[in-house]
Amino acid sequence: MPELPDPTPWCHRLLKPDGTCAVYPPKGAHYTLEELQEAVGGFIEIVHLKGGRRPHIMVINEEGKVHGLPLNEHATSLYDGSPDYIVGNALVCLDTDVD
Repeated sequence: MPELPDPTPWCHRLLKPDGTCAVYPPKGAHYTLEELQEAVGGFIEIVHLKGGRRPHIMVINEEGKVHGLPLNEHATSLYDGSPDYIVGNALVCLDTDVD
């Protein structure tokens, strides 16, 4: 079995479909719903990373595919939902970061 990517360097990172990423820490002790929605551009869905890499999670746009958002290859490589895929922005954070 291939080694899974370590999500730790991506914590508090907003992974964008164009392959870039941005540091995106919470403004307070936890992300607010509004901060999460702003990061992914809509309603949020929380998904898990490959290998059950808790406490890391990924926040994605729940309706991204419906809205035709572009494929996010980097986020898909971390996602534990194969053969499904991630579109749009994806925020990698700790499950304790989400209020």
